[in-house]
Amino acid sequence: MLLLAGCPSPEKDARFPARAEGCAVSVFPEAPSMPTDNIGPVMATCGSDISNDDCLRTLKDQTCKLGGDVVWGVADVPSQSQGKKKLAGRAAHTKTGK
Repeated sequence: MLLLAGCPSPEKDARFPARAEGCAVSVFPEAPSMPTDNIGPVMATCGSDISNDDCLRTLKDQTCKLGGDVVWGVADVPSQSQGKKKLAGRAAHTKTGK
């Protein structure tokens, strides 16, 4: 069973249109190594029967929905609470040169 939960979305930034589910997202445990624009918090809550990789994909999909291509501040393994796995991070978009 997969359960999705998200934090309330920040006001949508028109610079970062939503991207398709399954989009490429770079994951960092700490601040990313390249310049980014922060978009907002993302969270995935998954059933205990969902693999850690699938739960991470859920977090990446939340990032895609916000228009991000980076999620940072992500733990190596999901936390466990009340029989659910939880991952959280900060969605961001890579800054492009002007």
